[in-house]
Amino acid sequence: MVTKKYALLFGIAISLLGIILNTQKVTAAPILVPEWTEFCPPIYCDSNENVFSKDATYWYKRRMQFNDALHKCSAYKDNDLKNCYDELRAAEERKNKVWDVRQDEKYRTTEYNREYNIEKMRYDEINYMLDHRYYYRPRRYYYHYYDY
Repeated sequence: MVTKKYALLFGIAISLLGIILNTQKVTAAPILVPEWTEFCPPIYCDSNENVFSKDATYWYKRRMQFNDALHKCSAYKDNDLKNCYDELRAAEERKNKVWDVRQDEKYRTTEYNREYNIEKMRYDEINYMLDHRYYYRPRRYYYHYYDY
């Protein structure tokens, strides 16, 4: 009877000791490895070098640079590793901002060129109509050129 009592008390003491020790453990924050999909648009994530698409080639080269930088970071430990990953994330975000600005400029230029071309086509069409009035008259007004 005494042994059961001491065994029960011993078990309770061990469990309390385990709870106390577990609560006082300090765990470091996990170091999250940056992934390429965090920075790349979904359509270019698996792109290869492409002769016909400058954008796909750009993202392919960036992915190669990202993988090289990630490989260099793997040589570090603990806090240096975290700093390396943070620097890598910051660099990729800066590159993304530059990409966004270039895409906006490209879009604006394309829109401007499209509007310019439409206006030029309208202008050319009007000039053509004025230069060749004879062909644009309704059927009942078709005269010979010398009747003007």
